[in-house]
Formats: sequence, structure tokens, C-alpha cells
Amino acid sequence: MTKINKDVLWKGIIEDFFEEFLLFFYPTANEIFDLEKGFTFLDKELELLFPEAKSKNRYADKLVKVFTQTGAEQWILVHIEVQGYEDKDFALRMFTYQYRIFDKHQKPILAIAIFTDNNPNYRPTFFESEILDTKIRFDYRTLKLLDFQPVDFQNIDNPFAIVFESAIYALRKNKLNDENLFLIKLDLARRFLKKGYPKETFMKMYGFLKNYISFGNPNFLTNFEQEITETLELRKPMGILEAIETEIKRQATAKGLKEGRKEGIKEGIKEGIKEGIKEGIKEGIEKSIKILAKKGFTPEAISDLFEISVDEVNNYIK
Repeated sequence: MTKINKDVLWKGIIEDFFEEFLLFFYPTANEIFDLEKGFTFLDKELELLFPEAKSKNRYADKLVKVFTQTGAEQWILVHIEVQGYEDKDFALRMFTYQYRIFDKHQKPILAIAIFTDNNPNYRPTFFESEILDTKIRFDYRTLKLLDFQPVDFQNIDNPFAIVFESAIYALRKNKLNDENLFLIKLDLARRFLKKGYPKETFMKMYGFLKNYISFGNPNFLTNFEQEITETLELRKPMGILEAIETEIKRQATAKGLKEGRKEGIKEGIKEGIKEGIKEGIKEGIEKSIKILAKKGFTPEAISDLFEISVDEVNNYIK
């Protein structure tokens, strides 16, 4: 499978859910902006205004024309940067964007920077220049993913909470195995499905969830895709337990076949499958619950994920 660049994923998800993006940062956006008039994305113009910014290390940048509630043709521009690596000139670049865009359009510019890097000390939040009694300071809105835990986004009723939560897990990828990531990605997709969006809207989010956090073992991606496909066809909540059982059946079958060949009898296959499922499901659920609890999931969230009572969850994580 071809790996999709993260800047492409960020640009796509921001464009697909731009109204929700605005509402995430500004809950009263409906009162400020005329969202019914839609948006105009000016990415090509951004490239022309700042051609020297092209770099293989760059993440996403967006420039969007948004109408306000004050007047028929009153509009502003929203400039968004998603920064995933340390750049000592980032604040200068934000300021350069600001004055070049303003010079061309003579319109207010709302600037937002999202930092997806893994350095807690990297946070360029403003640009400042001063000489004698002449001083310039440019501040912009920022969000640093490392300042948050996944649980911080789980009770926010906005699709971009799902986006940011998945991006946090991407930062922790080296500390999570494929089994954990499989459960996490299914949980994210399942929660988004519960919001009742049409299939076309879900598929936009699914594309981000599928590609932003990658599995080491491609078999897990196949299982994830199969689970989503079956869910969409059946139009029912995703069965996390069924997904675990399917994977354990696969492993137990492989184990049973190996033992069967060794013993030379087919009965070994049947017993391997039976015992593997019985023990594997129990151990897999208990291990997964403990891991999710350590990662910040509340007992209530885990209870909903595994469709068991909160008391049962607490018994596992004592």
C-alpha cells in the first residue's frame, strides 16, 4: 500500500471538515461567520505568495476565504499551518504570510498554528522585532498536541476532536503495539459512526484514520478495513469483541494447523482453535483494558468500547 504523506492528510481533513475546524477553535463561529455561504480555499494563491516555502519537510498550510455576518460581501481570510518538525524560523514565516496576504487583499487574517511535533519545549507562539523605539509583535492562535491527553478530546462533540485524538496516538506510536492501535482506531471510527453522519462523510474521516496511524503488520490494516466494510454494510455499531475473536480465531487456526501437522492428526487443529479462542479472548480483553486504562481511557469509555459494565472494567484494572 502506498503511504500517504501527512501534509496531504491534514490538508484534506481540514478542507473536508473546515466548518467543524472553525467551531472547534471558536465555538461561537456561527455568530461570527456566515457559514451558509461556504468557503473558498486559496491554496494555489498561498503557493504564489510564498514560493520559497516549498520543502519536503513542510506540513500542511491552508488559506481560506470566509464570509462574516457583517455585510453582504464582508469576508476575512483564515491562514492555517500544521507544523510537525522544529523550525527556528517558523514565527517569522507566519509573520511573512501575514503581511504578504494582507498586502494583497487588505482584509483581516485569522492565523492558527497546530504543532504535531514531539518536543514539548518547541512552541513558537509569536514573532517580535524591535529596534530602538520601533517594535513589531505578531501573535497567532496555537494548539500544541503534546499539551493534551486522548481523554481530553473524548467528550468534545466535534469531528476535529477525533482528528486531534488520533494525531496524539500517532505521536505515541512507538509506545503502542499493533494490537493496541487496532483497538484504538476501531474505537475512534466507532465513535464517529455513532454521531450519525452519512456514509460519504464517514468515509472522509475514515481515510484520515486509516492512513495517519500505520500498522507495522499489514494484516492489521486488512482486518481494520474488513471491520469497517462489514460495519457499513450491516449499519450496526462495530463489534469490538467480535473483531478480537476474529483475530484470535485466525491465530488459533494457525497454531492448530501447526500442531496438527506435528501430531499428524486433524483433531489437533480443532482443539487448538477451541482452546485458543477460549483462553485468548479472556486474556486479550483483560490485557487490552489495562493498556487502555493506562493510556487515559476512562472506565466509562472502556465499558462502552467492550460493551461490559463499569464494575467489570474496574475489576480488570484494580
